[in-house]
Amino acid sequence: MNLPKKIDPCPIVESLIEIRFLTNTHPNAVFGLIYKSLQNVFPKVENLDITQIPETIRNAEPGLKFKPHYKLSNENFICQVGPDVISLASYPHYWGWERFSQEFLTLMKILEKIGIIKSISRLGIRYINFFEADIFENIKLKISLENENMAKPNTGIRTIIEQGSFSSLLQIANNVKISEKEGSVIDIDTYCTEGLDVFFQDTESIIQKGHEKEKELFFQLLTDDFLNTLNPEY
Repeated sequence: MNLPKKIDPCPIVESLIEIRFLTNTHPNAVFGLIYKSLQNVFPKVENLDITQIPETIRNAEPGLKFKPHYKLSNENFICQVGPDVISLASYPHYWGWERFSQEFLTLMKILEKIGIIKSISRLGIRYINFFEADIFENIKLKISLENENMAKPNTGIRTIIEQGSFSSLLQIANNVKISEKEGSVIDIDTYCTEGLDVFFQDTESIIQKGHEKEKELFFQLLTDDFLNTLNPEY
């Protein structure tokens, strides 16, 4: 499939690359060690709300395990850190994969040098795309019951699609509001949980493969007519 290099206007409202890991140091020491190496790159630091929850409750609730505790930021990127997770987001503007991935590779080199990661359990690459139109009218995926279209207002779907060594959590909804605008989202979280023992030796090719899988799925969803309205550049 010949995929566009870009579309205009760019629908990406959130982009994130995340790794989850097992540390070889005390979990409470992770942020301090990382911050010491990143404070010149990300001068702004904030505690996230989860830090207000007692540690015993956080540890007992599976849904909170991989939530970041701190947010570091500069003008172009946000780095979020927890005891067993670190992520990079291109915010408030998406700078394109080339720059975004290079920033992540730089972050991983710093993290490898710190030496606090024992093993990596998950790599995730997530993109959230926002459209002001009802996206179900412009994608190839159809929801029907006895041949009747069931993609009505306030429709949402959630499914996991297997893509070889990667899987993608696909979420589509036409009843969302972002920055006071109402519309639809295509949310794709492409992730891998195997073969990550060589992650630091092969970071670039692994994240590149994940990005390609996410991008392929996104453009497979769009109808040709809708894609043409987005001024694709090849």
